[in-house]
Amino acid sequence: MMGQEIRDISDNIRLTIENGKILSLKTHRMTHSVEEHIQEAVGLILDKVTHPTLIPTVYTIIKELAINACKANQKRIFFEEKGLDLNDTTDYENGVREYKKIFSEAMSELYGQKAKKEGYYCLISFHYSFDGIRIEVINNAPVTQQEEKSLREKLEKGMRYNDIAQFYLDNADNTEGAGIGLALILIMLKGEEIDPSYFRIIIREDVTIARLEIPLTPDFQSIRKLNHKN
Repeated sequence: MMGQEIRDISDNIRLTIENGKILSLKTHRMTHSVEEHIQEAVGLILDKVTHPTLIPTVYTIIKELAINACKANQKRIFFEEKGLDLNDTTDYENGVREYKKIFSEAMSELYGQKAKKEGYYCLISFHYSFDGIRIEVINNAPVTQQEEKSLREKLEKGMRYNDIAQFYLDNADNTEGAGIGLALILIMLKGEEIDPSYFRIIIREDVTIARLEIPLTPDFQSIRKLNHKN
């Protein structure tokens, strides 16, 4: 039986592997290689024979969450460089507007490198058993009250839809602020007949955790029920 090992794949990717399966992936920016490793981890855990239909859904969700986590970290650095206060409403609105306007792939690469230097990270953890899997995407950029309020509103709004096309139609003038990514996650889960309450965003003082649980048998027990604090 193979033990646990840590592999530094690149200057941006560190994997923790046990018995041939990825337990965690730590990164600072989204790259094609990061996407491939996420896909590999999801494919191995769900197994292409046992749960093949879930692979593209779970991969898409984890990729979306990882992109969000990396962007949140990079946004912090952008605000610091511009001398903007995240907790000031005017500064925040102006900063986000400018950040979205100038954001590009090249900027993502540069700010990903800056994120690593400043200690910001995105950690994707995979926990699995025969009964189900739990995936957590963690980033260590603190969330402001304004951001948390916006996040909760996006989740609440996404819960009202079962069709992503209808969501786009209803929010055509405000797709960025309307939380397309979060809505997509909730709608995809409903499409797979997975209770969207298995997806949670937990905000703590030093980290933000996006947790997705996927029951694979009726015996699956959610960590939320096992530990009410989570």
